[in-house]
Amino acid sequence: MNFDLSGKCLLEISGEGCDACLAVMPNCGQVAKDFDLKFVKISIQDCPEVVKKFEITKIPSIVLVEDGKEIARCSGYQPLEILELWVQAKFGL
Repeated sequence: MNFDLSGKCLLEISGEGCDACLAVMPNCGQVAKDFDLKFVKISIQDCPEVVKKFEITKIPSIVLVEDGKEIARCSGYQPLEILELWVQAKFGL
């Protein structure tokens, strides 16, 4: 699958049946909306090529990308406030 990773993007890479993945998704969507980032939700089952490209070893993984290049990543459940501070710091917003 091809994804448009131009500009500033927040990728949420998750797996089916993962409780932490389900819990973090609304936070990722909210942060992307608040900071006008592209939000791309990627399933490891549906997109193994993305897992390989970004060398994902833990889910959920949240990856910040700018013009196709990884800027930063974190994994596991992240509260909304922590995600906001992290995005601000990594993108300099």
